[in-house]
Amino acid sequence: MREPSPHRRIALLICDVPLDAIREKHGDYTKIFGTLLEKSLQPINHTPATAYEYDQPGKEWIKKLIEYVRYIATEKPRIKIFGICFGHQVIALAMGGTCVRNTREVSATKLRLNELGKKVYGVESGVLNLHLMNRDHVPTEPPSFHVIVSSDHSPNHGMVRFSQSESLGDAPPLNFHLTDIHILSSQGHPEFTESIMRMFLDARRELLGTEVVDDGQSRAGNQNDGIAVVGKAMWGIMGVE
Repeated sequence: MREPSPHRRIALLICDVPLDAIREKHGDYTKIFGTLLEKSLQPINHTPATAYEYDQPGKEWIKKLIEYVRYIATEKPRIKIFGICFGHQVIALAMGGTCVRNTREVSATKLRLNELGKKVYGVESGVLNLHLMNRDHVPTEPPSFHVIVSSDHSPNHGMVRFSQSESLGDAPPLNFHLTDIHILSSQGHPEFTESIMRMFLDARRELLGTEVVDDGQSRAGNQNDGIAVVGKAMWGIMGVE
């Protein structure tokens, strides 16, 4: 049997730019996500657009993005898809789910993994710590998708779709390898660091309000599983251990 190639080609669909101060310190999103993926391979010891706005005037590009993601997901099933925050929402809309306004969620937050989520992320405790920066959420997952993580304010903070989903019916497989996953999404930001979160909170004080920002700043230094857990799982889905 031919050995799998050690090389992986990754297309990053960037739908926003970091604040100038964040870009100066941490780079653009190509650099930020590159850092996430690079560190995940190592041993482990302005107001952005939201998918909720896809039918608003001036947001036609979001509709095109949704259509493109639907095309890739259905016509190119060998391509693995990862969606982060806005990407999570776009995947939901592209594949038949919903995206609506919700309570604002910010900063490092303890999320709850269900039994499937524990298997996907390899976290027996059932707790996933990620930075959040969202107001919209996906209350209804698309057909053939399975929710794996939730928060106090949203039942869906991440979901998966398996490569053989149509033959599986409504239930996820009892036993699977990470490479069996076709699509993984996360409302949380595995690529955000404490520094990035603090800079976002400072810049959005007027938008978010002092109470939300101060609360977020108080939690920004808490545990963050973006690299150790989510980034590692992304590599596993691509067949890299």
